[in-house]
Amino acid sequence: MGTILLPLGAPCRLCSECRRGSRLIAYARKQSKKNSKQQEQQQQPAERSEAARPRIVLEALDQELPQAPSPRSRPLRQQEISSPGEIYPVFAPKPGSPAAADAPWRWDDNDADRRREDEPSTSDPSDVPRWNPRTGFMKTAAELQADAEAAAAAAADAASQGAAARTAAAASTSSRGGAAVDVSLVVPTAPPPTAAAAAEPPLPAVSRNAVLSSALGTGFWMAVIAVFVRNYAALNSAAAMGTDPEAVAALLRWPAGFESLADVGVAGGAAAAVTGARLALLSVWSDLREATDRSNRQILTPLGPFDILLVAAASGIPEELLFRGALLPATFPDWRGVLLAAALFGALHNSGGRNPAFAAWAAAVGGVYGAAFVVTGNVWVPAAAHVAANAASAFIWKARAAEAAAVAAEAGASGGAERLTGTKHQSQK
Repeated sequence: MGTILLPLGAPCRLCSECRRGSRLIAYARKQSKKNSKQQEQQQQPAERSEAARPRIVLEALDQELPQAPSPRSRPLRQQEISSPGEIYPVFAPKPGSPAAADAPWRWDDNDADRRREDEPSTSDPSDVPRWNPRTGFMKTAAELQADAEAAAAAAADAASQGAAARTAAAASTSSRGGAAVDVSLVVPTAPPPTAAAAAEPPLPAVSRNAVLSSALGTGFWMAVIAVFVRNYAALNSAAAMGTDPEAVAALLRWPAGFESLADVGVAGGAAAAVTGARLALLSVWSDLREATDRSNRQILTPLGPFDILLVAAASGIPEELLFRGALLPATFPDWRGVLLAAALFGALHNSGGRNPAFAAWAAAVGGVYGAAFVVTGNVWVPAAAHVAANAASAFIWKARAAEAAAVAAEAGASGGAERLTGTKHQSQK
C-alpha cells in the first residue's frame, strides 16, 4: 500500500534535516527583530533633536527693512580729519625734508609702509613727543603755545618784581643814609693743577695693613734672594769675575753689629748726608718733589710713628743685605761693584708713582751706601744709615704735610667767611 516500514531504533534523516532548517529560520527572525529595534533607537534621538531645534519664522515680510546709506551720501573723510601735523606739532615734517616737499600726510596714508627699512632716520631729540599728564597724550599746538605764553608771563612778572625790590631797597638805603653792603657768595676754588700733576694722576689710597704687609713681604723675599746671592759669591765669584778672593771674603763677613765707633760715625754721617741732600733737592727739583709727594702720600698717609719705623726697617735692611751685602761682593769688591749695585738699585726705584728723577736720586743714594760698605766692610753700617735716612725723611714729610693741611684749612675758612660776609663800603654824609 506504499507504506515504508523502518526498522525499530533507526533514525530518520529527513526529520533531522527539518529540525535544522527550522532552527535557522528562527535565528534569522530573531536577528531581524534585533536589527529593527536598533534602527528604532537610532531614529528616536534624531527626531527629538530635530523637534527641539528652534525655528525662526519670518513674519510680515512685506515690512520695509532699513537700508545703509550709499557711499556718495557720506561726507569725504579727507575733509573731516585734519593732518597730524596740524594737531600735534611733533608729527609735523621738518623743513626741507622729503615729507615736507610732498603732499600733507593724512591719517589714512600708507607712506610709512612704503618707506624702506634701510632709510636713515632724520629725527632728533626735538622730535620726541612731549607727554601731557592731563590727557595722557602729546601736547597739541594750542597747548604748547599756551605754555609758552604762560612761561613768558611768569618771567616778565619775576623780572618786574626783582626790579621793584631793588628800587625799594635803594630808596630805603638812600633815605636812611646808611652804608651800601656788597655781598659776594663766590665759593673759593682750588688752584689749577700743575702740568706734572695733570700728567700724573694721584696714586690710589691704600690701607695701613696693605702698606705693612707689602713692606714685610717684599723685605722677606729680598732677604731670601740675598742669602742665595751670598752663597754664590762665596763659591764662584772670585773665579768667575777674576777678583781678589780675600777682598770678596772680607765683604762677605756678617758681623754681629757695629765693630767700632768709626762704624757708628760713618753710618750717622751717611744718613745725615742723604737726608740733607734730599731736603735741599726737594726745594729746587720739581720732578723729584712731585715723585716724592706722590709716593709718600700713598704710603705714609695711613701710617703712625711706630708704623713708619717698622716700614723703614723692613725696607732698608733687606735692600742693603741684597744690593750691598750680596750683589756687590758677587760682582766686584771695589768701586766697580759700588757703581753696578747703585745703578741696579736706582733702576728698581722707577715704579710705584716714581719717575726717572727719583730713580737718579736713588742711584746716587745707593752709591753713598755702597761707599760706606766698602770703607767699613760692615753691612750693618749702610743698613743703619738707610733705615735712619728713610725714617727721618718720612717724619719730615708727615710734619710738613700736616702743617700744609692746617694752613690750607685755615685759609679756606677765612676766605669763605670773607666771601660770605662781603666787603663793606661805608659812605657818610
